[in-house]
Amino acid sequence: MMTYGIHILNSSGRTILNSDEVASLFYAGPSGTAVADTVFPTSNWSGTRLILARPSSTAVGTGTSFENGKPQLGVQPFSAQWGPSAQGFPSTSNNNGGGHVVWRELKAQSTASLSPSGTGLVVYDGLGTGSSNILFSASDLDVFATLVASGRYNGTATDGGFRLYTEFTMDASLDQGRYYALMTDTISIAVSAFGGFIQSHYNFEFDYAAGKIRVLNYAPANTGDNSRDADWAIFYLTNGGSVDDNFS
Repeated sequence: MMTYGIHILNSSGRTILNSDEVASLFYAGPSGTAVADTVFPTSNWSGTRLILARPSSTAVGTGTSFENGKPQLGVQPFSAQWGPSAQGFPSTSNNNGGGHVVWRELKAQSTASLSPSGTGLVVYDGLGTGSSNILFSASDLDVFATLVASGRYNGTATDGGFRLYTEFTMDASLDQGRYYALMTDTISIAVSAFGGFIQSHYNFEFDYAAGKIRVLNYAPANTGDNSRDADWAIFYLTNGGSVDDNFS
């Protein structure tokens, strides 16, 4: 048993928080927006590369001209730009008119420069009480992210052809606008195969009508691309505010 700190277990006896492990929980920073063919996530970005994103509310019900008319979310890997509509970008100006993505930076609470005040639980690492020592703060943490699903881009389900995916179901009782996908290592790019170019996806398809998020690894066969081993993750944001309350 540790000599100081806090150890929180759930009803099954599993550890939720153990300050003795000095593991900081995630903090989701302020939101931003981006359109297709712009630098990911913004020009001259100086923050972390852990970026969460989702299609904006304007993408709901419009989709793209590619892949079943549903909003897709991907990043061109070599130019560090959001992909255009034919490469997995929802409702862009070069397709269905003006849609964009909403993104947030994900970082450890210990690096978020929090300043706890008022009432609420604050857990420090035992080495001090500065902002960099905070493992968890409930007193001023307005937006935080919870990991709800993760895996690799090696899905085997298919709805025809080379379109393979892993499917995640959103909780119908929760706000769909709070589901974000991790964009780090997500790619959507045309690759050379079968004597020509085909579209190879390693990205996310948001189907808000059905309450599903598909993790796509479309047309991976014979492309020489090993990105199916890359990790994907889906997060749910708490206390996101009006930015994320657009599907209620």
